[in-house]
Amino acid sequence: MSGNLLALLAVAVVAGTGAFWFRRLNAVRAGEVRSRVIAAMAVGTALGLLAFASGTSLFGGIAAGVAVLLGGTFLFLQPFSGQADKTPAAVVGATIVDFTATDDTGADFSLASLFGKPFLLKFFRGHW
Repeated sequence: MSGNLLALLAVAVVAGTGAFWFRRLNAVRAGEVRSRVIAAMAVGTALGLLAFASGTSLFGGIAAGVAVLLGGTFLFLQPFSGQADKTPAAVVGATIVDFTATDDTGADFSLASLFGKPFLLKFFRGHW
């Protein structure tokens, strides 16, 4: 396989994997496929390096360079991107710490006002 075809394949793999990763991030479901995405980025980066080793034209060299740069940056940043493993602040069945916050109408809400009543407390992560 020529270096130019390898370079185009490398860019396609890295770009496709990156698009897939960002869609999963937006849906807050990236952790489920993290190892597969890292493997795909490693393959795309390796294909870019192989394209350089096989010899490319200017166009192929640019494509291989983009694949190696983007894939390599993604792989380099992965060890720094995870959340730290910590003991959760709230555990199912445990007593929750009282807090006061503003509700959707702008009025103050205190968790203590629900004491003794069953309730479901749910927090939503905004996508803005």
